[in-house]
Amino acid sequence: MDSTNTLHWMHISDLHRGQERTEEVWSVVRQEIHADIKAQIERAGTIDLVVFSGDMAFSGAAHEFSSVQKELELLWAMFAELGFAPKLFIVPGNHDLVRPSKTSALLNFADILRLKEDVRDELLDDESSPYRSELNAAFENYTGFLRNVQASGIPLVVDKAGIFPGDSSSRISVNGLNVGLVGLNSAWTHLGKGELKGKLDISVRQLNALVDNDLPCWSMQNHVNLLVTHHPISWLNPESIEEFEGKIFIPEYFDAHMYGHMHDNHPEISSVGAHNRRVIQAASLFGLEKIKGVIDRRHGYYFARLSAETNICWFWPRRFEKKVGNVWQVAADSQLLSRDERHFEQPWKVREVKGVYLKKA
Repeated sequence: MDSTNTLHWMHISDLHRGQERTEEVWSVVRQEIHADIKAQIERAGTIDLVVFSGDMAFSGAAHEFSSVQKELELLWAMFAELGFAPKLFIVPGNHDLVRPSKTSALLNFADILRLKEDVRDELLDDESSPYRSELNAAFENYTGFLRNVQASGIPLVVDKAGIFPGDSSSRISVNGLNVGLVGLNSAWTHLGKGELKGKLDISVRQLNALVDNDLPCWSMQNHVNLLVTHHPISWLNPESIEEFEGKIFIPEYFDAHMYGHMHDNHPEISSVGAHNRRVIQAASLFGLEKIKGVIDRRHGYYFARLSAETNICWFWPRRFEKKVGNVWQVAADSQLLSRDERHFEQPWKVREVKGVYLKKA
């Protein structure tokens, strides 16, 4: 299959490695995932990029991250057998940190930082701040995990690190396309238990630190730009939503916002003036079906293939289902598809890059 001017990726999220009562069936689920990836490669060609949008671990423990790394090594060993090695891009989730103690100053300020701008400014701007030290300590196992993944030979892409652990940007070249990736840590105020929807913070300063304070210049060097967080915008506080929409996820510069956390596949396009605001939510890769006895989680992931020749993106949403006999199997996510279809399409115009011309197929 001709891959010229295409980007083929897999988006996974919310593995929750270390969660109780999941280990006994994980080997079967892993086998299903690997078989499904091989089938997808036959359908659409080799995979160029894997995006993991957080919650790899369950409690941020070092041994959980070691288990995640082993799973990634098995996955990339399978890719190597098939003759390729996709890039890996990761952001942290709220399960990828070790929660601070109840007496933590940072924890007690986390949901009121917009009322404590001096504290917020110190946290964002002062590397020697005790608040920053607390935050770095909470994500210490995660940052160690990143170093170990890079040392393992898995092609983790982190060209530039940012203010908080997990903030990163990269630019990769794929099949004639320049692809820009920005990952923002959206979990730096998701430090405690309880209902935090609508209370999380994010800052444009996180973004600016990754793009040399010039998002337009950075973005216009790429045919495709993807913004990745763990949380959707609905989990941010009102001030952060305004900042995110007006200063971070600007549709002229980012083609899509990709995230997890909500445990369901869900792609959506909305119009913002002359531009499209595209959000793509990935389901929980695996975990418990039930919370407090209620089934409210769907497990799965999706593949996507974007073509600059047609300005169309094909999506293959995948879902784990219990078949007859309570056997886990992966199949097309029928809730997002029509009748017997395996994929759906969305328009996606690939931007032109000055001085960089697309290859001819």
